[in-house]
Formats: sequence, structure tokens, C-alpha cells
Amino acid sequence: MPVASFCAPRESEGNATLLVLVDSSQSEYAHVGETVLAALAHFGMPYRLHDLARGPLAARDLARHAAAVIAQEHLGPRLKPSDLKALLNALEGGLGLVNFDHDLGAYSDSLSDALGLAGSHAGGRVGVDGADALVVSQNSHFISYTQDAGATHRFRMPVPIALTRLKGPGASILAETAAGAPAVIATRIGQGRAVQWLVSPRLWLLQYFGHAHGLDDLFWKSIVWGARKPFVMKAMPPFVRLRFDDCNGLWRTAQDFRFVDVLNEFGHTPSLCLCMRAVTGDGARRISELHASGRAQFAPHTLAPGTSIFYGDERGPYPEPELRAIMKEVDELFARWGVRPSRILSDHDHEYSSPVVPLLKERGICFKMNITLPDERWTDIHVDWRPAPYGSMSYALDYLPDTRDLFVVFNHYPSFDYARGYLPNGRFLYNRAGGFGPYMWDFLNGLTTYRGDRGRNDIEAAAQRLAAHTRLGLDSLFFGGSITHSHFTEQFSEAEWRALLSRYEELTARHDKRNVPYELIAEYARGKFDTHLAGAGWDARAGAFHCALTGATRVPLELYVFRDVDDAVEHRFETVPEFNGRVDVSFAGS
Repeated sequence: MPVASFCAPRESEGNATLLVLVDSSQSEYAHVGETVLAALAHFGMPYRLHDLARGPLAARDLARHAAAVIAQEHLGPRLKPSDLKALLNALEGGLGLVNFDHDLGAYSDSLSDALGLAGSHAGGRVGVDGADALVVSQNSHFISYTQDAGATHRFRMPVPIALTRLKGPGASILAETAAGAPAVIATRIGQGRAVQWLVSPRLWLLQYFGHAHGLDDLFWKSIVWGARKPFVMKAMPPFVRLRFDDCNGLWRTAQDFRFVDVLNEFGHTPSLCLCMRAVTGDGARRISELHASGRAQFAPHTLAPGTSIFYGDERGPYPEPELRAIMKEVDELFARWGVRPSRILSDHDHEYSSPVVPLLKERGICFKMNITLPDERWTDIHVDWRPAPYGSMSYALDYLPDTRDLFVVFNHYPSFDYARGYLPNGRFLYNRAGGFGPYMWDFLNGLTTYRGDRGRNDIEAAAQRLAAHTRLGLDSLFFGGSITHSHFTEQFSEAEWRALLSRYEELTARHDKRNVPYELIAEYARGKFDTHLAGAGWDARAGAFHCALTGATRVPLELYVFRDVDDAVEHRFETVPEFNGRVDVSFAGS
């Protein structure tokens, strides 16, 4: 299989970049794109590659960077004694180090001594075992702050782990194995900060565990904490959106939209996807009011209960004249209501046909809230097209293959992976019910009195699921929020909605959140995807940061600017205006 394009290196210039150490002469180099480089690209972290197969490390190389990132396992034998000495000297002087290579026994003892680690085997030897889970030891450290202390993340298959112990009180254990062996430690070496991952970087391959599955905050915060400050990255801000689909025509009257008032009380601007012919006169007036006041966004979802707009019916795809007539009817309804429909395609059952794509383009619909391809029915065999940033069909920010007409902005909770059955040659089937038990992507599914699913509405479980979906999206630097449907929302009273959202706020209190419309997230994500932080430099004498960005964005972007505060890290945002081609921006570093 060819290397996916999102795994290819995309380097940057400047002294505020990361120096990523690899060795192209080793077979493990084939993993670096998926395990580390794809993540750095998604996080918007500027970096340069240093290939040890092409030359040794030198002090002057390290002096020009914010941190060194050892990205590949078994790299220890490639680092000459002089390389390691230069690295440790640079750490003493303030360079950061994040080592994703668990094979600590292959390095000189000088590295483990500096980290405050010793092998747990006889004579201080570092042994290797297999770990099938990672347990968060504590959440008082910046790196693990948004995790739950004691949370267990189970792997799909075991990964190697170096068996070590702390020699003294200098290092903090952030995560460990179920057996209690350190898995991630953070420490200081002179003026520098270092984070050592003692589990193999194979952890970040989807077959073992993967990105956007619950540990990405430890990954990116390891780098942010360790890097020399100020440090800049071009990641997604902490956006959160809520999306609601009416598949069955249950939103008819103004009364049916009363729950939106409660969502607004908590600062949400929901995306409401409508069953068009179901809306009554006073329901349409309510939709118009919500749209005019900016309290909700609206998209067409079904034409009538269970009836597709964008694909067809039991006979197959709509003929083009019928498709155009349906689209015209939808246009006329929105025009009558005085509503500009969302530019995000909300295709019922994730189904849309090839002939509808140019009609979407005519209407300015250029975003998609799922990853299915044209002409795929829900029950069909689907193509796993490995979207950026990680090749995951659960978390995707990427253009559909072979076109730039539709950009996918997708954040389905990855436990939904378990509702797929994979086939050879990059194909899969969906579970027809959309998941099972706790493995649901709808945060109310199975937790309401709908069709007797439960004896009561389970507010606590719903809040927990919504919080889990939001936290994972934010921790992975995508976006937070979840989806549910009208047949579930109608089961909740306004008081129950308030209780649910109050509990959700408690569960997400450690996370920065901006509740924004879905369309804003989509436009921002496309601008982020289409641009590159090509240069990041710190001028200490002038106290100024200089950044260069290339590409194009139709909305302003925000750069995270980090600074150290004692042992923690704080950040602010600096705005980059919309541009096409290249823009240079400068700002104070503190």
C-alpha cells in the first residue's frame, strides 16, 4: 500500500521549530509518518527532520530548535556518544526533549541517568515486556490535566514497554501500565524539560490503538510542555457544536423547538437538520426567528419522514429531473422561511448520489458531516479512503477523494469503530443499527424512553456520553460535541435538558470550550487544512515572534502561543488574517 499523503513530511523554518530525529536506514522509519508526522501536521506544530542515516547530530543543530523529538523506536544505537552528549548539554541549556522511543536500554546510561530512571531488572538492566493498557497515574500535571486520574485506556493489541523504575523524586509518572510500570514520565534536566514515553510508538498505529482514541492530549501536551518557550502551533481552537437530525418529521410546530431555548441558555448554537415537509406554519415562524437571531443553524435532512433528499428511494437513485424538482422544493421552502440553509450537507443515512454533487455546488454546499462516498447506501460495502489526518473513518478533516467540492468535517466517537465490520482491500460494512450498547455515536441513543429503550430518561448516562464525546474531540485537537435525533430529544422535558447540560458542564470543567455553530467549525477546519505554518522564529533581543503561513484561508486563523508559568504552561491566541498565498505575522512573545 502506498504511503498516504497525510503521512508525508511537511517541514518548517525557524528557531522555534521541533527537531524530529529519525533514521531512514531502519525499517521502523516506515511507521514515522503515521505515528508522529501526521500528528505534528494535525496539531500544526512546526518541525524539521534530522535523518541520522545522513549525518550525526551536532550541537549547532540543536541550538536552532525549541525541542528535540525522537520519533522512531530503536534509535539509540544510531546516536553516537557525541550525539547524546550534545543532546544532554542542550537540555541543560534549555532545549526540550520528547522521546517516543521506548527502547531505553539501547541508549547510553547517560540518558536514563539524566531522566532519573533505572532498569527494574537485576543490576539495573532495562527489560522489555508487553503492555495492553495505559493507566493515567495523576492529573495534577499540565500534560495529564484533562484526563481522569485512574482512567484506563485499553489497546487493541499489546505494545512493547521498557521496564524501569524511578531512582529519585525528580520525575513525575504521568501514566503507567496495569501492572504499575512507568509508561510516561516528565522531568527536568538542567534548564530543559524532558518527557520519556516508555511504551513503543507503535501505540499510535490504528492496529494497536491509534490517534484520536483517548491519548492524544498526552502526546501533544508532552511536546508543548517540553518545548522551549515561547512556542507556537496552528491547531484547532477548542470549538464545540451540537447537531440534531429530524429523520421522522417530529419537529413540526413551534412547541417542538422549545428545547433549543435551553441549549441557548447554555451558550450553544445548534445545527438543526430538518424534515422539510413536516414543518407547520408556526413551526416555520419559529425557525425563522431562531435563524434571524443567530440562535440556530438549519439544514435540509429529509423531505418527508424517512424520505431522502439527496439520494433516492427504494427504487434506487432519483432520476435527475426528480432530483432537481426536490432540490427546487427545498430551496423554495427555505426562501419562504427567510432562512439561508447551512453549507454543510446533512444527508439522511449518509446517502447522496453523484448527480446531486453539482447541485450542491450550485447552492454553496461545500462541507460534509460524514465520510461516505457518493452512491454508497448505508447497507452497502463502503470504501475506507483513509482520510487525513490519521486514516481514521471516525475523525476526519479532509477533502473527499479526487475532488475539492466537499470537505469532510467529522468527529464520530471512535468506539463507533466497533460498529464496523472490515473486509479485504480497504472496504467495510456498517452495523445496520448504527452501533450497539455503549458503542453509540448518538449521545441519547438507548438512554431515553423512546420505544421503551429504558424505564426512564437516563440523564447521568447521557451527560457522561456527551462529555466523553466532547472531551475526546477537544483532547485530540479536533472539535467537541455530539449528535442526536428528534425521536430522542422529544423524550426530554426542558427541566431534564437543563439537568443534562448542567451535569455535562461539570464533567467538562477542566476543558476550555467555545460553543460555536457547526458551519464556523467547518470553514475554520478547511482553512486550517489548506494552510501551513511554514516558519516560526523567536527573536529574543526584540522580544518578538515571527511566523510565516502559506496556502489560503477564507476566515482568520488563530495561533496558540504558549509560555511557561512555573512548572505549568499557559497560552493565548494570536489572530492571522485571511490570506491567499503567503502572510507574515509578528507579535510579542509573552
